[in-house]
Amino acid sequence: MRRAISRAAVVISLAASTVCGFQQPTETAHEGKTQRPMNQQGSPDATPQNEIKFRLLTMSNGVTKSGAGFGGKTFEMTTTQTKLYLTIVHLDSREGSKKEYDEWFKMALRVINQGKVQDKPATKPASTEDRAVVILPASRECKELTTILRTAGVSLRIIESCSAETALEFERQAGRSENQDDRFVVR
Repeated sequence: MRRAISRAAVVISLAASTVCGFQQPTETAHEGKTQRPMNQQGSPDATPQNEIKFRLLTMSNGVTKSGAGFGGKTFEMTTTQTKLYLTIVHLDSREGSKKEYDEWFKMALRVINQGKVQDKPATKPASTEDRAVVILPASRECKELTTILRTAGVSLRIIESCSAETALEFERQAGRSENQDDRFVVR
């Protein structure tokens, strides 16, 4: 069963990165200069504000201590080279998602923002979800880690970065992409 969850997480992660339009790392510097973002290929009316701002560096998957499957991705903001970590924990129920959210929330040093938000995916019914922006203890890379916690049905999304601006921009872009196409999002 765990192997099936891990394979499903990889498939979902790969599909989500395709849907979100995140750019894969390039093989050489020359290719990186000439490669156009995926959402602009063959699109004559594409504008500069549609350019991709995050580059996918690594992907991973595994199982949490509680036995839940997770998928992880590391991105880099192309303009500032700031790293960002996205983890999606897949649980058995909405209650499990809320419990995992509460566990992460307990680790917060400071709470920047907390509340309920409307999740309006493209093909699924809207739902009210929990969302918090918190500061977690220092990591190797920075003094404080800005973390966005958000339930999404039976999943918990965790966005972490040393830069609050980077984390919030990533969340905004990911939400915009999901509002347009959420066929590969598990709820």
